[in-house]
Amino acid sequence: MGDISMQTNGAAGATGRERRRALLPLLGVGLALLLLAAACGSSSSSGGGGGSTSGTIGDEGTPVDGGSLIMALPSAATGWNPHDSQWAQPASFVGSSVLEPLATINGDLDAVPWLATSWTPNATFDQWTIKLRDKVTFQNGEAFDAKAVALNINDATTAALSSQAVKGLITGATAVDDLTVQVTMSQAWAAFPSSFLNGQSAMMMAPAMLTSPDRGNQHPIGTGPFTFASWDSSSIFKTVKNPTYWQAGLPHLNQLEFHVLADSSSQSNALQTGDVNMVFTGSAEEANSLQSSYTVLKDWGSEPGMVITQTLPEVNGTANPLANPNARLALAYATDRQALATAVGEGVQTPSSPFPPSSKWGLPEDQNGYVSFDLDKAKQAVAQYKTDTGESSLKFTLSATADIDTQKVAQLAQGQWKEAGIDASIEQLEPTAFISKVVQGNYEAAFFNIYSSPDPDQNYYFWSQSTANPVGQISINFTHFTNPQMQASLQTGRQSADFATRKKAYDDVVVNQINANHVNIWTYSTPYSLIASPKVHGLQEASQVPFGNFQPKTWLGALWLSQ
Repeated sequence: MGDISMQTNGAAGATGRERRRALLPLLGVGLALLLLAAACGSSSSSGGGGGSTSGTIGDEGTPVDGGSLIMALPSAATGWNPHDSQWAQPASFVGSSVLEPLATINGDLDAVPWLATSWTPNATFDQWTIKLRDKVTFQNGEAFDAKAVALNINDATTAALSSQAVKGLITGATAVDDLTVQVTMSQAWAAFPSSFLNGQSAMMMAPAMLTSPDRGNQHPIGTGPFTFASWDSSSIFKTVKNPTYWQAGLPHLNQLEFHVLADSSSQSNALQTGDVNMVFTGSAEEANSLQSSYTVLKDWGSEPGMVITQTLPEVNGTANPLANPNARLALAYATDRQALATAVGEGVQTPSSPFPPSSKWGLPEDQNGYVSFDLDKAKQAVAQYKTDTGESSLKFTLSATADIDTQKVAQLAQGQWKEAGIDASIEQLEPTAFISKVVQGNYEAAFFNIYSSPDPDQNYYFWSQSTANPVGQISINFTHFTNPQMQASLQTGRQSADFATRKKAYDDVVVNQINANHVNIWTYSTPYSLIASPKVHGLQEASQVPFGNFQPKTWLGALWLSQ
């Protein structure tokens, strides 16, 4: 499993200072989901540079039915149709209370049945037959059957958001009988179960939701353990127990509510005063300070952070210095990842790959091709850049959101680079402007967080030549780095059913492409945590699978409160 850690004890906790981690959820919603709703999921919970250790929650006794649980989240969403709406990590908790996927993931990050009971490919992996769970109904009484599932999958191929990932890949879904759906692809897609079936676009919506005037964005209807009650669109989403839920004995709670509290100090205060029972936070300080008196689950390795570099020769008609490989190499050598992580919080991890070493997709850090901090080698690379280009200095602009925490780390990185003779100017941008620059390629370097997926195929769009468009057009391959070998490896990873073959292909992507060309300058992983009152139980599954991601949370129905 890796780095989902659990700590629960019983002394008084301390209130941490306000920490606005605006960039982290924003990038997930604004970039990964704005463009890739269909496939976005979670990365391995296993982390790279130390920090937390895995743990599980022991026997909690017999669950108690009843009660109302309130969970605090740092942000809201624009709506609740996952084919249309922008969902960051917090929204995945809310949406999962009402909607459920066809599959979920286990502790090995493999797809396992949920609303679907099985999936079988044809010999060429371009057609899959999905068997569905019987005697399941949507919360409005409509049947969960093959027609409804086919409607959902076909909708994913045409909806404004989800179609960006699957249009042209999934060519159609049809109902074979009441409980059998056949899905056809334009190419072999052996990774389909772990790349689609357990993702947000496989969260099933009632036909009435999809055909309503707003497509259910204001009133979600699913098969989940809780039924939508109300949403004020700014801060509070309320659900009540689904009396016809298909899992016997679940859910235990009568009510589950989600309250938006934007900063971690407000979350901490609300938790300690009893106004909320559980929080989801990206603050290492809050998690560390409260772990003596609260149940703290740490998923500190799921989302690697980085400075992404634009590799095109020009940006808006001006020569791009970071198109030069030695310029990027200089940045990699000059970045002290551990110092950046320490500035964010104690125990924060330092990635050097999209996949942490403890993930089944990862490699030992000394084998993944990324360089270690070395100021002398950074200076040598700067000198080589000057020789290559005839420039008198290495200068570029680092784009970042203007929030305090991001700027703090950006300035620390700027100072590190300056010691190597690199002149980086920091461009402070409001979130919308920042997103626009990155997706249109109008940047030289940018602080970023991506690659939070349980299956590497979900990162296909970030790396493919098919999604690298000219500057000024939307590009999901933000760095525009691509070559025939990398594309071939991505296709192998998508089409092969053999793990060893896929692993070798993704090793090539990481070692020989991304890290060998220093496309990403790795920084620190987001320290996502769940912090719960000692009265909150039923978190065993949450302690065993990654949660700091977009992945559906199929464990919400198991939550219960002791009296």
